[in-house]
Amino acid sequence: MWSFLIHNFYCFKIYFIYTIYLWIFKINFEIMLLLKWKEKSEWLKGQYRKLRTQYFWDNRKFIAVLFFWKSNPSQIYVNLKKKYAQEIWFDFLIFGQWETWFEREYPDLIDFQKKEYSNKDEVIRLVEILNNDERCVWIICQLPLTEELKPYQKEICNTITPIKDMDWLWDKLQKRAFEWKIEFLPATAQAVISLWNAYDLWNFEWKVISVIWQSDIVWRPIGRYLQLKWANVYTFDINNTPEEIMNQTKKSDVIISCTWALHLIDDRFIDKEKNQIIIDVWYGFLDWKSTGDVDFEKVKDKVYAISPVPWWVWPMTVASLFGNVFRIWWQKEKIKTLSK
Repeated sequence: MWSFLIHNFYCFKIYFIYTIYLWIFKINFEIMLLLKWKEKSEWLKGQYRKLRTQYFWDNRKFIAVLFFWKSNPSQIYVNLKKKYAQEIWFDFLIFGQWETWFEREYPDLIDFQKKEYSNKDEVIRLVEILNNDERCVWIICQLPLTEELKPYQKEICNTITPIKDMDWLWDKLQKRAFEWKIEFLPATAQAVISLWNAYDLWNFEWKVISVIWQSDIVWRPIGRYLQLKWANVYTFDINNTPEEIMNQTKKSDVIISCTWALHLIDDRFIDKEKNQIIIDVWYGFLDWKSTGDVDFEKVKDKVYAISPVPWWVWPMTVASLFGNVFRIWWQKEKIKTLSK
């Protein structure tokens, strides 16, 4: 009798210590991942500085940003890009917001920076000037555009020369990049994949993935990438009804949302079995609080994992964006051939 009780006591003690150990390990493991990403980000900045010195040591170079529609989320995102660019020693010139940094260094561009762009011909003329300016190494077209310019978004993006297209917005390149084995994803798409890899989540093979989108630069490259990984990808846009989206997302292993529609995804869209992963790409404000496509409070306890807004996808997008700077540079001859 006593031996039985002692045996059970020791079994319970071992089980209790093991449970506590796993709980502590899980917390430490999650903290380690956060620190690991921070360390990796800082390490990347150091590498980018070396590459900047290696390839562009001889004179000043700038990154041009076409920023015509000012909103809080877009302004925050541009500021993050600006800070990152300056930390790796690139000048950062914003066109369309009356911002005139580097007046002494680029006096010939001041009028273009101060100008308000209300029609596509003015924007295309600006892009052509930047395409031919050897001091300009890359061009970012900050989306969304103004209502006046939105109908011409594709034409404006396709005017950017491919070897300066930092966001990979050129139609032909998006369609043929995988065929030509160009190692490149647009920054937002790369950030989603990087987020996935950072947490060592499941293999994509045969997983059911729903991508709810408003922008080609997210769903098209992500969709192609996931299909190459043998995932079953379903895409939805504003033409689909909420019921159509719900019917599929409830059956999905992963939901990726970038619609610019705050709190579009709530607990009605998930299966509540705590086995789904949600990646929320958008960022905005609702009742003075930062939020995204997903109603975080309603779904956080009902899914396996979710990316909180805005401090996961956005910083990773910025890091991925500047990684693309050098990916374009290394593959520029192949890109030139592809764009002919």
